[in-house]
Amino acid sequence: MAEETQMPELYTDEELDAIEAHIISQFGDFEHVFHEIVSPDIHVDICIIDPTSEFDHYTLVTMGMGAHRMNVPEELKDNNVDRAELLITLPPDWEVQNDDERWYWPIRCLKACARLPGEYDTWLGYGHTVSNEEPYADNTELCGLMLTFPYFFGRDAVICKMPDGSEVNFYQLIPLYKNEMDFKIENDAETLEDMFPEDFDTVVDIKRKNVLE
Repeated sequence: MAEETQMPELYTDEELDAIEAHIISQFGDFEHVFHEIVSPDIHVDICIIDPTSEFDHYTLVTMGMGAHRMNVPEELKDNNVDRAELLITLPPDWEVQNDDERWYWPIRCLKACARLPGEYDTWLGYGHTVSNEEPYADNTELCGLMLTFPYFFGRDAVICKMPDGSEVNFYQLIPLYKNEMDFKIENDAETLEDMFPEDFDTVVDIKRKNVLE
């Protein structure tokens, strides 16, 4: 007897339309999407928003993570934080189509983080960190991520209202060095963010200055 194939969790057509409209209105229009071929649990596409005169960077946004409702703590059940999508911003000269790990790791991070809540029956939200244990590539010492709000894009970018009244939260991934990860774990995300200089750039810089040095 053939093993039954489990269908991935998917947005409804109406939900997908709402997510796509939110991405376009808040982060920018996109012509290219990294479509996922194999989707065992959720279907995670990545929208590639090219640099523009207004935003001189790539913005990569997941589309599909929020189809899964995360297992949030009981005390947060009423806070509308059980659905999320993720984004990361990259320099305009980043080779987003290159699958060499020196260029591909941000996409790998988006996909891995999008699946983490379902795989481990947990949740991701503001201030959470995800460690990689070792640097993402041989040309950087960045080795972890913190989820924060997409401050650069404005308040309206944070929450997408869905047709049924629920909310999908958008979080930006900020790559961290190991000691920054340790500092955040020992303290909290807001304390680490207070250490960021006023001109801190949320666009990935593989050689950026360590905020604790």
